[in-house]
Amino acid sequence: MKLKNEFEPIRNWASEKGIYKNGDVKTQALKLMEEVGETAKAILNSDEEEIIDGLGDSVVVLVNLAKLAGYNLEDCVNSAYNVIKNRKGKMENGTFKKEIETIKTNPIFKLELHKNGYYNLPCQHHEIPRFMINNDVMINGSLYTKDSRLHLIAKPSKQIGGNAYIFKNKL
Repeated sequence: MKLKNEFEPIRNWASEKGIYKNGDVKTQALKLMEEVGETAKAILNSDEEEIIDGLGDSVVVLVNLAKLAGYNLEDCVNSAYNVIKNRKGKMENGTFKKEIETIKTNPIFKLELHKNGYYNLPCQHHEIPRFMINNDVMINGSLYTKDSRLHLIAKPSKQIGGNAYIFKNKL
């Protein structure tokens, strides 16, 4: 799947209305929550006309929110699709539950000092909690067990799955 400019008419309309010139990403985020809430209410009331209106309004606001945040919604959707397209899981109570992949565990994982002063973890930032639950780590000869409280951070990244790093200092 590759979306390109499907929402360009919405962006043109919003630009003409001054949404991008005078708008604010925080107020658009709140507007999105309002529209999604109205959609949920319409679903609960089985109001087909309002469901369609709410879904459409939510997409319009989402396009504008993405633009105000410096993104193109098509790129965001493409990125999300690339993450989920091979995802495994199953339906539970009407919701798709993704299968949690387990990280291979090592009794003691020796961390190497990265040039930025942090110790590089062999996982993505969203996997840090599972990595720390499943692994003991050794840093400069000091052993930190699964129960050790370490300060965890993730390398800032606009892309999903940036490298994960760990501070040596205990909390």
